[in-house]
Formats: sequence, structure tokens, C-alpha cells
Amino acid sequence: MNTGQNITINGITLAGPSVPRQNELFTGAALEFLAVLHREFSPRLVELGLGSETPRSASGWQALVHRHLTDPPSSFISPRRLTRSEDRILCNGSPLSAGIVDFGLHIHRNARRLMSEGRAPFVSLPGTEGEEELQIWQELFIRAEQLMDLPDGAIRAIHLRPGEPDMDDDEDGQACSAAVLMTRSGAQAQAA
Repeated sequence: MNTGQNITINGITLAGPSVPRQNELFTGAALEFLAVLHREFSPRLVELGLGSETPRSASGWQALVHRHLTDPPSSFISPRRLTRSEDRILCNGSPLSAGIVDFGLHIHRNARRLMSEGRAPFVSLPGTEGEEELQIWQELFIRAEQLMDLPDGAIRAIHLRPGEPDMDDDEDGQACSAAVLMTRSGAQAQAA
């Protein structure tokens, strides 16, 4: 992967420039996880309007890698829009949803660790437009939990109140300054 040229692993092609530590993020298992989510959800995302591309730049690729490799890893992420494409990560020549990339990398890398610490992975969905997009997010959460063998309702969607900064969850796994948007079987709605 350090050649700076395209490489394909588990059906996913990485077309970004080689940057430090990218091999830690883009493992075979992580790419397979992204491939499954892409294959299952991309037809619906195309109907939703997938296609506005993220500008290609070396600094943008480095920022993507750095964002997911922060130390200590965050329990909170604000993924890009589901309808925005990440043209540096392809599955069978089709760009993945930038939202799926951000969500998938975060969940694959952090969910089990957070659960073992008694905390939960939180996903902020401030730009969600309409019931259909919210339904897709809910189904993504459920499918990711199945693929990662996480308990039902482990992944939590939150919405920060207007004007509040992004905040991590506190020590007991409760969202700080956020309200949980979605509840599913096994999950209780919470508000901070």
C-alpha cells in the first residue's frame, strides 16, 4: 500500500496517495467491512442522490487517515453525508459513500474497544435530510452491529443542540450535551 499507486484488497480499491500509518486504518478486515456495507446500501444511496464527489487532495487523504487514527480514539464521530462520494475508495470501480466510509472505519476500529470499556460508539447525524436518509442510517447501525457481533442498540445516534461543540461521551457511556435520536430494540432513549 506504500507505493502511492492504487491497490485493491477485499474488493476495495484505495486510490489515495500513500500517507503515514494508512496501513493501520485500512486493514483487510476493515476494507471487507466497508465492502459489505457498500454492496448492501449503495443501490438505495444512488436513489437518494449519491454522487457529489469529495475533492481529491493529498491533504484530504492524510486528514481522513489522521481523523480515524487519533490517540486516544474517540467514541464520537460526525460522518460526512451519505450522498457524498469518497472517490479515493472504490468498490468495483464505484466510489463509496463518504458517510459509510467515515461510519464504517469508526465502528470497525473503535466499537468493540468502547463496549469493553462500558461505553458506546456515538454517531452525530446533524445533516440528515428526511425520513428515508434517517431510515438508511438506522439500517446501517443494525447491519454494522450484526457484522461486528455487537449487542442490539450498541451504536447510538445523537444530535447536538444548536451551538454546542462536539463532545465525547462521559465515563459511564452517557452522551454529554446530546440527545439520542434513534432507539431500537434493546436501546433506551436518553437525553443529557
